[in-house]
Amino acid sequence: MAKICVTIGRGRHSSLAEEWKAAAEAGVELVEIRADCLRRDPDLKRILAEKPTPLVFTVRRGADGGLWRGSEEKRQQLIREAIVAGVDYIDLEMDIASKIRRFGKTKRIVSYHNLKNTPESVQDIAEQCDEMDADIVKVATTALTVGDASRVLNLGTTAKVPTIAIAMGDLGAFTRVLGAKYGAPFTYANFNPERVFAAGMLSFQKLRRDYLYEKIDDRTEVYAVIGDPIHQSLSPAIHNPSFRQLGLNKVLVPILIPSAELVSSLKSLEWLGIKGISVTIPHKEQIIALLQQKDGAVEHTGSCNTVVIDQGKWTGYNTDYRAAMEVLENALGGGSETASPLFEKQVLILGAGGVARSIAFGLQRRGAALTITNRHDERATKLAEEVGARTVNWGMRASLMPEIVINCTPVGMHPDVDDTPMPPAGFNKPNMLAFDTIYHPENTMFLKLARERGCSGVTGVDMFLRQAAYQFKLYTGQDAPIELMRETLKRKLGALRE
Repeated sequence: MAKICVTIGRGRHSSLAEEWKAAAEAGVELVEIRADCLRRDPDLKRILAEKPTPLVFTVRRGADGGLWRGSEEKRQQLIREAIVAGVDYIDLEMDIASKIRRFGKTKRIVSYHNLKNTPESVQDIAEQCDEMDADIVKVATTALTVGDASRVLNLGTTAKVPTIAIAMGDLGAFTRVLGAKYGAPFTYANFNPERVFAAGMLSFQKLRRDYLYEKIDDRTEVYAVIGDPIHQSLSPAIHNPSFRQLGLNKVLVPILIPSAELVSSLKSLEWLGIKGISVTIPHKEQIIALLQQKDGAVEHTGSCNTVVIDQGKWTGYNTDYRAAMEVLENALGGGSETASPLFEKQVLILGAGGVARSIAFGLQRRGAALTITNRHDERATKLAEEVGARTVNWGMRASLMPEIVINCTPVGMHPDVDDTPMPPAGFNKPNMLAFDTIYHPENTMFLKLARERGCSGVTGVDMFLRQAAYQFKLYTGQDAPIELMRETLKRKLGALRE
């Protein structure tokens, strides 16, 4: 079973000991002690006097992202002393590994770090580390593309010894989770949220709670949520505990894919055998070109937020469409088999992207009187023509008096929580319904302003849960544990507000 190794680095020995103890009490089973962070010469006897967990002892140089201030000779002497003292693991950079002999029971982690990029020769580098009397190989490079991250993660598939293969940075964050599937004995995480030691490093709590990292093995099926940005997605926190509650060995990971790199990025990930993809901004329209089959909602809307991959066949679905219509109709008292409460309602949509497209087509089919506006007029005009709607210049949006106004833009999404796509003057009609498709945060500035002006508001949370439940059914063939999903989302949103 793969473990989570928590990295701890403090300026004082006493603070180091306190955080190490707290980590052990929180369930951490392995700790990396970053001795280079100490402001005084490391005191090995003091550090090891009452160690509450096994440890990896690391003295990282500045060139490798560390804080060591002394000479290289002194650093290597400290490493030798730690080995003699019997630390569980010692981290040895590949250029010094041959200079420091094996001794006692200490296991050797032979490591390579590159803070600038991922060399084309990274496979050769990993193999060289294999040959340096390594018990574990660690390769950590900076990913400039998803392809870089994919090449790094793939190192574990051919390694002769257990390999921790990490692509640093936002583009490679998924490698910190999926390493467990490809033989990594552990991954690194931060314990104190104020101290992150490498770009893209995840927290101990996130790895354990959102990804159930310690349950991932070589049989785990991989799912992904893709987008740009993607760090704000709560899909992993919703889907992964749900998979495990139903006894399903699956994991969903977020993968940051820039807008212009969708095809090349997904091609580089083919070897992962991804079973399903949740698609977010800005890929909901682009992804359609990669599908072999589409459901009716994708055909109607020209937008896809869910892909199921079965034996190489890509089938696209639009669960946003169904979820949004249900949320809106429920907010208006519910519909019937023959009539929708949206019929002839005056509706203003802010935005013209994938979510806007889904909702616009749904409203059009239900007979709503629809107006679309967008910062870029040509996009609003194009969508309006496709659905038979009016369009209005973005600067005029607050002068309209719709019965329903829907935010389908990312404006107001975390972390820009003080932004709004509609000024207060736009909420100018009694009994107006304001619906924000953003769910993080739940109560956006858009909704706060609407309620202050006497309008009713609907958050994106219900839509998110409904579409996630539909996705879960498509991925697994089983009904989603919706109450677990709701409780998990409530907890996550509550934690994010703190």
